Amino acid sequence: MKSKKAKARSKVPRVSEEEVVKETILAQAGVHFEVIAPHPAFPLPVEKLDWFMRCRIKDEIAAAPYVNAAWKEKRGPIWLESLAVGDTLDWIELAYGADQAEASLNTDYSRFGDASFKAEFGQRFPIVMRRVKEYEDKVAVVAKRTKVRLELRHAGSKGLLVFTVAARVDVPKAATMVPLQNALKKAVEGMSAAYSSIEKLEG
Repeated sequence: MKSKKAKARSKVPRVSEEEVVKETILAQAGVHFEVIAPHPAFPLPVEKLDWFMRCRIKDEIAAAPYVNAAWKEKRGPIWLESLAVGDTLDWIELAYGADQAEASLNTDYSRFGDASFKAEFGQRFPIVMRRVKEYEDKVAVVAKRTKVRLELRHAGSKGLLVFTVAARVDVPKAATMVPLQNALKKAVEGMSAAYSSIEKLEG
């Protein structure tokens, strides 16, 4: 027979993963997340996600731009993502002028992860590639210091590539949600530090 304590524990409703994410981010960053459908331009198909959420409260977004969205891949990790830290169109226009920026709208950025594409793009727009490398280096330094799996994430296809700071949170296999809460807290702190480090580059 079950003890009274065991029976009491069995009656306590288990908090969902989504609720843990929302509550932890609210406590750490002061932003309210809600589960919604991702933007049509989101790079992962909806069928590959368990859920997607973001903050849609203007004042909170402005106060904590370093964490604006979260999602869970099916049988995969949780990802946290900041607002955009920049994009190719703005950076090209700033460095090379409006004509070059307009010409870049024909660029297909879907291969940006390929070394050959990066080499070609770097020859065409070296100032922009140096900026991307600086951002990647800043994120890598924070990732090493905080031991959070951070990256400079890029998304886009033809004409525009947008960069954000992202953190991967592997869901711990545990009987309670405490390890997940702790991992999320650490990830939010790391994202805040990485986002601030990039902001300082802009003076």
